[in-house]
Amino acid sequence: MYAQPKDKELKVLPEWLGAFKKLDETELKNKREGWYVTGLPLFGNDAVSGTGLGALANFIYNGTKEDTSFEYTPYEHLISVGLYRTSKNAETYYVSWDAPYFLDTAYRIKSDIYYDSNLFNQYFGLGKESMRPLSYRERNEDGGRLVRNAEFSEFESANSYARNRAGKDWVSTQRYNEYQFETVGTNFSLDKTVFQVFRIWSGVEFSRNIVRRYDGTWTKAREPLTEVMLPVQESPSKLTEDSKSGKILGLEGGYLNYVRAGIAYDTRDYEPDPDSGWLVEYNVSKAEKSIGSSFSYYRHFGQIKNFYQPFPKYFDEFVIAQRVALTKAVGEVPFFDYRYMVSIDGAFEGVGGVSTLRGYRQERFYGPVMGFYNIEFRFRVADFQLWDNFFQVSVVPFYDIAQVWDKIREINGQGYKHSRGLGLRLIWDQATVILMDYAVSKEDKLFYIDIGHVF
Repeated sequence: MYAQPKDKELKVLPEWLGAFKKLDETELKNKREGWYVTGLPLFGNDAVSGTGLGALANFIYNGTKEDTSFEYTPYEHLISVGLYRTSKNAETYYVSWDAPYFLDTAYRIKSDIYYDSNLFNQYFGLGKESMRPLSYRERNEDGGRLVRNAEFSEFESANSYARNRAGKDWVSTQRYNEYQFETVGTNFSLDKTVFQVFRIWSGVEFSRNIVRRYDGTWTKAREPLTEVMLPVQESPSKLTEDSKSGKILGLEGGYLNYVRAGIAYDTRDYEPDPDSGWLVEYNVSKAEKSIGSSFSYYRHFGQIKNFYQPFPKYFDEFVIAQRVALTKAVGEVPFFDYRYMVSIDGAFEGVGGVSTLRGYRQERFYGPVMGFYNIEFRFRVADFQLWDNFFQVSVVPFYDIAQVWDKIREINGQGYKHSRGLGLRLIWDQATVILMDYAVSKEDKLFYIDIGHVF
C-alpha cells in the first residue's frame, strides 16, 4: 500500500515513509546529488583528554532527485572515518556506516569498528558517592584547612603536593582519581520503520577492555614547605580501594559482549538537524557470558527528545530542543561500563562532558542509575554558499542538569548538578554538524569542539 504525500506531488511514498520528514525548500534546494565528501581537520579540547588534533572524513551518498526518498532522508549512505590524538596521548580511531532506508526499504543498518584509549579517565566512586563536591586539604596535608565545593583547578593544584601519611614515605595523590582505559570493539544494529513513526531495532556489540592503574608508578610532586620537586610513587588509587572493599567489579577490564533490542517513536523531520518532532525511546542491553562476555548484566535506557518551533510563521529559524533521559544497570556490572549508554541514535558516555553535562569533566559522575536533562535554544543566524558547499550557522545557548543515584527509589528533586553555556553550530551540507560549546559549572569552565549535535 502506498500513501500520497500531502502536497499531492506526482511521486508516491512507500507506506513506511512519513510525509512529515520532507525537507524544507531551502534545504531541499541545496541538497546535493550523488556522492560527496565533507572532510575537515579535528581540533578538540577536553580537560581530561587534553588538546587534540585529528581528521574526519564523511563519505555521503544522497542518491538523485528522481529517487523516491531524496526529499525525505538525510542521505542514503554515510561512511565516517575518524582519527584523533591528544596532547595527553588519548587516541580514537573509528570507521562507521549508516544506511537509512537501506535499498529503499523500511530497514536501516548501522555498524562501527572503533579503538579508544585514554590515560586519564576519571573515577570518583559510584552512585551517590560520585556526586560529592570536590574537596581537598591545603597543600595536601592532613592538618591543612579543608576546602569544600572546590573548583577542579584548585583540587588538582592541592594534589600536586606530595603527601606524608603518618610518618611513612612521601607519596603522590595526583592520580588517585584517575585510571587508564583502552577499548577496541565493533557493533551492528538493524531497525525497521513501522507505520511511519515507530522504529523497532536490535543489535550486537563486542568489545575488549583493558584497565590500568597508576598505583606505585613514579612521578614528581611538590614538597609542601619548600616547593622542591620530589621523586615519589603514586598512592593506591580510589579504584584499588573500592575494589578491595567490594564496591566495584572489573578492576582489570574484560570482554563485554551485548545483545540489544528497543523500540522508538520517531517523528523528527530531519534527523541530523531537526526543526520539529519527537523521539521517545526505550531499549535494553544484555551482557551475556554465554556469548563470551566477562560479566552478565542488564542495562535499561529510556529517553525523550523534542524539537519545537514556537514561532514558525514569523521565525522558523528558531528551535527549542530538549532531551530527558534515564538509565539503570542491574547485575554484575564492571565499574567502567556504568558510564556507557546506547540509544537508537548511537553511543555516548557520562555523566559529565559534551554528551550529557557540559561544564563538568568527562565521566565525572556515574553509577547504577543516571538521569539528565538538556535544553538548547537554537537560533539560525546565517547561511552561505562556499564553492559547491552550503553552510548554515546557529547560535545555541544551553542548560544541562544531571544526577546519579544508587537505586531507582532514591530519585527525587534534590542534589542535581547544573551547568550552562553558549555554543555555535556550523551545519555543512545539512548532514555534517560542527559543534563548539563553552560551558560553566561550579567545578569548571570548559570549551568543547566536536562533530554532531549533543542530541
